[in-house]
Amino acid sequence: MIDRTDEERIAAAITEVEKTTSGEIMVVIGRAASGYHLVPIVWAALIALALPMLLLLVFSLTARRLYEIEWITFGVLAFVLSFGRYRYRLVPRWIKRGRAHEAAREQFLARRISYTHARTGILIYVALAEHFAELVPDAAVAELIDDASWKPVIERLTAKLREGRVGDGLVEAVESGGAILASKLPPRPDHMNELPNKVVLL
Repeated sequence: MIDRTDEERIAAAITEVEKTTSGEIMVVIGRAASGYHLVPIVWAALIALALPMLLLLVFSLTARRLYEIEWITFGVLAFVLSFGRYRYRLVPRWIKRGRAHEAAREQFLARRISYTHARTGILIYVALAEHFAELVPDAAVAELIDDASWKPVIERLTAKLREGRVGDGLVEAVESGGAILASKLPPRPDHMNELPNKVVLL
């Protein structure tokens, strides 16, 4: 995750940016978009099922011995592969991206970002285990700013995540994303801060 200093840096960046725009920014950081708990079981089962064919090419084994080997192999692999550092590596990238994308949408709804008065909120969501980041704009923002404008913001943030510089990446994303918001949504005299500036850690 991030430490207290990074939390404060990100919150301070949000506070400063929101002085220049009527847009609202919320940052949510999750350790992982999903637990992928079935992944070790699937891999263990596939390997345990394939193993007898390989063994029979080399050894002469009874059906009972093969059955025992299958169960032992399945149990050991299911246990070992269940540890996080192995489990996340076994998940295909497209599955991780899909689950993280769903999680971003879920957090957008859960954090009530669409409940702002003028629908000018955006969510910056990060899933650390997947090294995934997504920016989800509310309706009024999406009408004024196309997805292509956010792409460089997310690409730079994702690069920082891979380097382990989560705090730096999020501060930069808030500042660059805020500049885009300010260009289309300048501050209004009646604007109030409707979303908390504090980072949400899941």
